[in-house]
Amino acid sequence: MTVEITTMAKKATVTFTTQAKKDAAEAILTGEWDGWKSRVMKKNTNGTFSVKINIDRGKSYQFGYSIDGIWTPDTDLALVVSPFGTSNSILDLTKETGTNKTAPKVKQAASGTKKSAPKVKQAAAVTNKNTPKVKPAVKRKTGKKAAK
Repeated sequence: MTVEITTMAKKATVTFTTQAKKDAAEAILTGEWDGWKSRVMKKNTNGTFSVKINIDRGKSYQFGYSIDGIWTPDTDLALVVSPFGTSNSILDLTKETGTNKTAPKVKQAASGTKKSAPKVKQAAAVTNKNTPKVKPAVKRKTGKKAAK
């Protein structure tokens, strides 16, 4: 898998290329830079899939590929554990041009433990709509009223 970055003013032109099985029918790129919208990647004659997009510079973004419905991170880049228990790749656009291959393989998870990238089958591409809703904590009254 390759991520090639060409810097342009406030935007970076990023070409994402991923290798898939010969019989793979579809690859989709999704990432934080546009709210996890799905982008269908073009199948190339050499069996790879690729897409070129412009992304705001100065930030790092999580992303991944859905290849025939299976969530696949770019394992050449730093990884973080997603809220779904899968791994997302980190695209670092805080640096100058080049490829994003210098980052460590696994980034420390929020819980303080290092986790390796699990291979998890997922039915569809990840979107923010799949994020589970969490109810806010409810404050309970102690039963005693303050004296007036």
